[in-house]
Amino acid sequence: MRIKKIKQMKTLFYILLALLSLYSCTSEISTTPKPEPTFDTSTLYPSPDVVIPYHTEWTKNHYIQRIAEFKANRLQIGDIVFIGNSITELGGNWGTRFSNSKVKNRGIAGDVTVGVINRLEEIYYYKPEKVYLEIGINDLFRTELTPEYVANNIQRIVDKIHLETPSTKIYVQTILPTSNNTSLKAKIAATNAIIKNSIQTNYYQVIDLYALFADTNDLIISSYTVDGIHLTEAGYGIWENYVKGFVNN
Repeated sequence: MRIKKIKQMKTLFYILLALLSLYSCTSEISTTPKPEPTFDTSTLYPSPDVVIPYHTEWTKNHYIQRIAEFKANRLQIGDIVFIGNSITELGGNWGTRFSNSKVKNRGIAGDVTVGVINRLEEIYYYKPEKVYLEIGINDLFRTELTPEYVANNIQRIVDKIHLETPSTKIYVQTILPTSNNTSLKAKIAATNAIIKNSIQTNYYQVIDLYALFADTNDLIISSYTVDGIHLTEAGYGIWENYVKGFVNN
């Protein structure tokens, strides 16, 4: 009888030992920290299916092509970003212009203010040191869009960037003149006036490029343009030299 009790106690001991071992393993597994999930930065960019109001048929395709280029050549934290339409895009490698590899080109030919609003997630995430915005002329080509509409969208862009990355210094560059001596000239002047006079903030600064490029008739100086809108290399030189102090300061 005593031998039987001893055997039973041994059996119970081994069962308890096995349970203790199992609990130990389970506890070890559950307390092992799990790796943090990797953020999918591809979600920062508009979908190829995006439809932007007021884009032309050509711009719809070009917008997607440029977004694909941005995804393949992503920003880095603390970059300096020039964002806008063809006038910015055709400036080419802005980093070379300023001898500063942090300066990146985010221009898209044909883009409008809503197009910029729809691609700001990249800016929010990478938190540039500085952003230089030049946008609005393609909106103003549309007869139904007013200076107030364009200026309000520029304000939205500024406010959204500041909300998401308040350490980023924002520079709003006024819309350049064109060779179009019609109502477009008045719309450009009215939009620039709102940008310069009606928006009072302490987190962005206006750079008045218009004054550099306008002749006495408020048309673009002929030697600065190839077609009345887009710039010659001399025109880019004027722009580059004027903002160089802001960029490199």
